[in-house]
Amino acid sequence: MLELTKLNHHQLEAVTAPEGPILVVAGAGTGKTRVLTTRIAYLIDHMGYDNNKILAITFTNKAANEMRTRVFNMVNNVYVPWIGTYHATCLKILKEDIQYIGRKNNFSVIDDEDQLSILRDIYKRGGLTQKDMKPKKALEVIEKVKMNDIQLNAINSLDKAKELGIYKFDELKNVKYVNQMYNQRLLSANLLDFNDLLLLAYKLLSEHGEVRKKWQTMFDYILVDEFQDTNELQFNILNLLINQEKKNVFVVGDPDQTIYTWRGAYPNIFKDYLVEYKQTKTYVLDLNYRSSQNILKVANSLISHNSDRIDKVLVTDNGEGNNVVFYKGDSDYHESNFITKQIVSLTKNKSYDYKDIVILYRAKYLSRSVEQELINNNIPYYVFGAVRFYQRREIKDLVAYLKLLTNPTDELSLKRVLNVPTRGIGNTTMDNITKYANDNHISFAEAFYLTNRSDFDPPWQKPAIIQFIKLIDSLISLTKDKTIAESVQLIIKAINYEDHIKSLELAEERLENIDEFIKSITEFETKHNTHSVEEFLHEISLYTDSDDNTIKNKDAVSLMTIHYAKGTEAKVVFIIGMNEGIFPSIKMNRENDIEEERRIAYVGITRSMEKLYLTCNVGFSPISTSTLTVSRFIKDVGHKNLREEISEMIPISDADLSWYSSKEIKTFEDNYNETVIEFKVGDTIAHTIFGSGVVISINGDMLDVAFKAPFGVKSLIKNHKAIKRLKN
Repeated sequence: MLELTKLNHHQLEAVTAPEGPILVVAGAGTGKTRVLTTRIAYLIDHMGYDNNKILAITFTNKAANEMRTRVFNMVNNVYVPWIGTYHATCLKILKEDIQYIGRKNNFSVIDDEDQLSILRDIYKRGGLTQKDMKPKKALEVIEKVKMNDIQLNAINSLDKAKELGIYKFDELKNVKYVNQMYNQRLLSANLLDFNDLLLLAYKLLSEHGEVRKKWQTMFDYILVDEFQDTNELQFNILNLLINQEKKNVFVVGDPDQTIYTWRGAYPNIFKDYLVEYKQTKTYVLDLNYRSSQNILKVANSLISHNSDRIDKVLVTDNGEGNNVVFYKGDSDYHESNFITKQIVSLTKNKSYDYKDIVILYRAKYLSRSVEQELINNNIPYYVFGAVRFYQRREIKDLVAYLKLLTNPTDELSLKRVLNVPTRGIGNTTMDNITKYANDNHISFAEAFYLTNRSDFDPPWQKPAIIQFIKLIDSLISLTKDKTIAESVQLIIKAINYEDHIKSLELAEERLENIDEFIKSITEFETKHNTHSVEEFLHEISLYTDSDDNTIKNKDAVSLMTIHYAKGTEAKVVFIIGMNEGIFPSIKMNRENDIEEERRIAYVGITRSMEKLYLTCNVGFSPISTSTLTVSRFIKDVGHKNLREEISEMIPISDADLSWYSSKEIKTFEDNYNETVIEFKVGDTIAHTIFGSGVVISINGDMLDVAFKAPFGVKSLIKNHKAIKRLKN
């Protein structure tokens, strides 16, 4: 007999609900998976439903397998065959009935790699190269066009094309050709991609009443997990599968966790569901088993600022717990340093292990400063859903170019960027150079540079390689008296690297990473008072030599975006970058974007079980020319719900600023101290006019200092009497 005594009152109500349409609004950490699986078991064990006529839809194969196993263990080893994703469900339907829309049911389904293989073949036959558009980029456009029913051939202006990530007419022309050939290839070879599974299933069910009736009769009861992640096409398919007489449908989700609108999910799906199924009974799960009450206070207060939502206030029996900490530093160094100090303190007495700690952020580039501080403090960590900052493709490309400035015969760097951006030096040329080097017992680099000799006739094409050698020589000359940051900017311009990045997938994210890379170089140069490329490369080798696989699945701090973290939990959570323009993102361009950003923050907060830290800094912005300000979400949370901490410096009162007055100075020399104080980047200073600020760069006798609004960044002479260095 099915055991129901472990369910709380609201869970039990949902599980034992009568037939007809049901909506379960399940807050974070309220046991939604338990409710859904127990409902399936209850349908079979108590209500007499045939296990073969129950359809349960979830969003990952992993979740489907877990659900199937739980039900199997609950009701005497009963197997429910129709538990799976939307794609898996549509595949089964198409295998039976695709012939109704003129296709053969012996079709094959292709994955991402198959798609790219087809595109590469289309490129080859059409005389296209990666320079015309990367196949991955073309695939992104093809999928966006297909899923949004966009008539690509009707787009003739770049204004419309930009919405697809296309910035040049040549790219638009090429992607039209590739898109046409791709769809023809799939049709002629009887292949379906993952998008086709949904699109053709919808076409089949919507256009053929007898098929639709067959499947509606097939399923006596339908359940849907993570309903907030459902997109419009999936919702339409769901409606076509539901028996409109019985309307036995049970959906579970949390509208406050709708954070995938960029993938097609939409917050109004709950309203649409209630309009479509007016007899729906709604159950709210609000007893949270994960977090302390203080953490839930913060979450509830934040999300309450979203309008027109299904009202829900999370509560818990876990007790008040620790205060949620809000830290505001004066620079990203202070912010990262605070985080690492807290981690050292938390783990020192084995109160927590590293694996109990998660650091979350809104955008991947924010991990850079934290990663450096974790390494400096010998704290093991693993970046989930991304590679480490200095291991990212665009960063490694630029580092390789820097290495060639100091050592043009660096073979690894040479091979990495020979054809980046594409310049006609392909694999055949590389193979020929390698063969010549091996045959003549010389290095690849030696063979490569022989190309530049007038008396050498190589067994490979010369022009492109000679142009590359000239490029490196030119860059060495141009960067001779430049800072490292200026050198990188020159490299980017000389090789048109920004255009190259725009042709890749995740272009905006990569450009953000490059901006952050240049910022990290500037910090290095000012911190060490050097413009030596060799010293910089030696420094970052500390950050690139670590092997991620030695840390993964071991006792290590986890770093990830909040989107990646959905569905996870941790005893200790840090959410960094709580700054306006970072979180919420500066990229907001729709009226409802701020509500989605707030939901993303809500998801991050509700990952925490015992300790939660919200951090930001009011130093220099990595993505603009101004100083940062605190995120509006901190105000939404309410300062009464936070224990606030500030940078560890001597606070400045009005009286503290009165040690110097220019009116009392009689000669120019009297403005300056005889001894020059040696400052370093990250030092906190006080100025009699501008107040407190943080040193962000040093140029000889000059300091660039970021002050709080309205002053911004000021350039000051080191030994001026109006400046005092504060204790950090």
